Amino acid sequence: MTSSKSMRGVRAAASAPERTTEERLDGRASYAPESYTAMCQDAYASVRDCLKDGKTRIEVEFPAIPGEDADYKAASDVYIDANVQYALVVAQSMNKDLGMKVDILVPDGVEYRRAKKIFEAALDLSSGVRLNVLDGVKNDVFGSAFSALMGNKGLRTRAAYEVDNDFSEADAFIVVNLSTIELETLEKFTLETAKERPVICLNTQLDTLRADLGLFSFPDKDLHYRFLSTFTPAFYLRTRNYSRTINVSPFVVNYSGAVFREYPAPWQVMIKQTNGVLACVAENEDRFTLAEAKEEMLIALGINDPDDSPMKKLRSGYKTSTWWEEDTDKELSDAWRT
Repeated sequence: MTSSKSMRGVRAAASAPERTTEERLDGRASYAPESYTAMCQDAYASVRDCLKDGKTRIEVEFPAIPGEDADYKAASDVYIDANVQYALVVAQSMNKDLGMKVDILVPDGVEYRRAKKIFEAALDLSSGVRLNVLDGVKNDVFGSAFSALMGNKGLRTRAAYEVDNDFSEADAFIVVNLSTIELETLEKFTLETAKERPVICLNTQLDTLRADLGLFSFPDKDLHYRFLSTFTPAFYLRTRNYSRTINVSPFVVNYSGAVFREYPAPWQVMIKQTNGVLACVAENEDRFTLAEAKEEMLIALGINDPDDSPMKKLRSGYKTSTWWEEDTDKELSDAWRT
């Protein structure tokens, strides 16, 4: 890492709810949002700062649901619906504070029709916020064909038929609930439709999706190098649970922590304390790999292996980073790291 200042130990004192520019630049000493609404507002504040700095490809990532099942579950309606709710909170703030019209994009027409039914009341009350479809096709294929055949008359009225590829009114887009296959659709949308308009990936778990790139039937790894690498993480909270064996009682130490970033602050490593508060133990201008973050937690806890220890090599193995975490000239941008 290029510019590192590691802090061995826990920084004290939680920050005030209303934070100054200087406080936002310094990062958090500790983090314990009171609710998911509060965390969405923190995420919005970072998105706002990114937009003010002219960034148009932005990532927001935090656990969509509480507990150990916070990671993406493809069939989980709870996960899918929660992300639409979070997108609504962020989009409403963007409209209220920045005057931006925001489209929340779900992957396809099936999810669009389902989400519109569930969130109809919330959408009606959200000025300047619409639900839309990443691939542009809102209507059911068979329903659209039948409607066209009947001249949009009969049981399905002309008013009920929705216009596809209707993106012209939006000033920005928030994308949710993507799969790896749909990343190519996102790339095409960003380049050809959004163009200079901001695209915000909210809880799309890009790191999880990156792991599939290059596998059979999935997009190749170059998708990360040419496209995903251009997204700036505005608000990023990735939690992990670990355990460590030691040679004295209690012999097994369980600990939890997170990689945290709140733009424009540096990247931070947090350890979860017994009261549930995440406390900063290290920070860096460049993104921590998961292995580096884990090592910082171990150092803070005083249970790390010495650098020249055979046990350290046995625990960590030969390769300590994923292919996308490795430095390479193939990346079009280092925005995702900084």
